[in-house]
Amino acid sequence: MTATTATTAADERRPLSLWDRFFFEPQSTAPMTLVRIVWGALAALWALTLLPDIDPFLTEGALRYERDLPAGSWSPLEWVSWDGAPMAVCLLLLVTALTTMVGFRTRLSAVVAALCMITLQRGNSAIFNSGDLVMRQIGIAVALAPCGLLLSVDAVRARRRGFRGPAPWRAPWAMRLLQLELAIGYALSAWAKSRGETWHDGTALGMALRIEDLQRFVPPEWFFDQAEILNALTWFTLLFEAGFVIAVWNRRLRPWVLGIGVAFHLGIDLFLDIGFFSMAMWTAYLAFVFPAAADRVISRWDKEGVGESARTSKEMRPEEPSSPLDAPPGAAAGGLGVSPRSGPEGGFADP
Repeated sequence: MTATTATTAADERRPLSLWDRFFFEPQSTAPMTLVRIVWGALAALWALTLLPDIDPFLTEGALRYERDLPAGSWSPLEWVSWDGAPMAVCLLLLVTALTTMVGFRTRLSAVVAALCMITLQRGNSAIFNSGDLVMRQIGIAVALAPCGLLLSVDAVRARRRGFRGPAPWRAPWAMRLLQLELAIGYALSAWAKSRGETWHDGTALGMALRIEDLQRFVPPEWFFDQAEILNALTWFTLLFEAGFVIAVWNRRLRPWVLGIGVAFHLGIDLFLDIGFFSMAMWTAYLAFVFPAAADRVISRWDKEGVGESARTSKEMRPEEPSSPLDAPPGAAAGGLGVSPRSGPEGGFADP
């Protein structure tokens, strides 16, 4: 073994190398493209539902009341004395959310839309809930990610002008931040719940379903007498949220984890009227879609862009994997000796 080979193998074994590959090894931007499209449509709907409430809640209407923002927070609406500013910001959000959805001036549209959403939420933080905050965080990730390279007006315009820029493979660090934020958020939620007595004795779910202000569908009274079922569902909630942060990174378990999560939030949305929370969580789940699967979805409408992505994949991995986490079964993979494609030890690797 030459000195250069030995040095390379040693570098591959360093944790920093795995960090770099997780955050910065280029991959298809298709998953964040799906997030962009769905978030743009959802943000436009969010803005439409807020328009009738602008006057009472965000100007000087009868329902406006102040709540101090956390230290270090800022609200652009405080800098403007014009009463029509909240309405203008909401209309601007509506327009930029739609242009983000279709991918027109994608980066600029996403940045403006995210800033508009932050501005409105900081204007009166008392009227927004956790679903609105998840929407905001997804918008920030969309603004940071290069998600306008596929299935967008920008990509079509570039092709018509004969421009052939870099293929739609980029470092996925913005997507990884969204993934980590979602996974850690579940873990923190489970930790907070585990410190409450009603979650320990299994009565928390039954109590939540009885909150009249949040009820969308009221379960029959006999359901509340089924202590075993309510206890099991309460503990299932804790186990799902606590286990998500670990199980979602496993290649084989991820589809099951996301499927359970979709059903979990569907149940919440059926029984509790909590705004955009479940829809926002489903949108964030799209960041966990395997790039190859996202490419197949997008190829139905953007075959040329996905074809370029596939060619880039072959160029980057002609004979050997570009990451030790993608090594074939039995390969040493830079000294790590792992084979994620053969089993659950796949760690953070995506296909």
